[in-house]
Amino acid sequence: MTNTGFWSAVTSKFFLLTAIVALAAVGYGVLKSAVRRAEIEREIQALRTEITEHQSKSQELSQLIDYLNSEEYKEREARLQLGLQKPGENVVVIPNSADTTTESESQASNSSQANWRLWINYFLGID
Repeated sequence: MTNTGFWSAVTSKFFLLTAIVALAAVGYGVLKSAVRRAEIEREIQALRTEITEHQSKSQELSQLIDYLNSEEYKEREARLQLGLQKPGENVVVIPNSADTTTESESQASNSSQANWRLWINYFLGID
């Protein structure tokens, strides 16, 4: 008799409904866990990419620091910024040809105008 009572309880609508609700709850929990795991994996991958970028940037900065501490860089900057030279070297300064051309053209245009016209332009602020 207990055997029939058990099967009748198992096959009842209440038991079936309870089993479906329990199965849905377990399925929802598993699905939610899987979605969260996928999100965490994406975050981990993004952080790994960021770590790689920072490591390469750090390596570049280390190379730059090494170059800035080198004798080659110090000598170059001493020559450019301070105008220093090695013993026996002569420094030659060559003026920029564009600057000299502009000045001579400006003087030529001013000399072609009459003196009184230059004074009027000066007082009126005309270039």
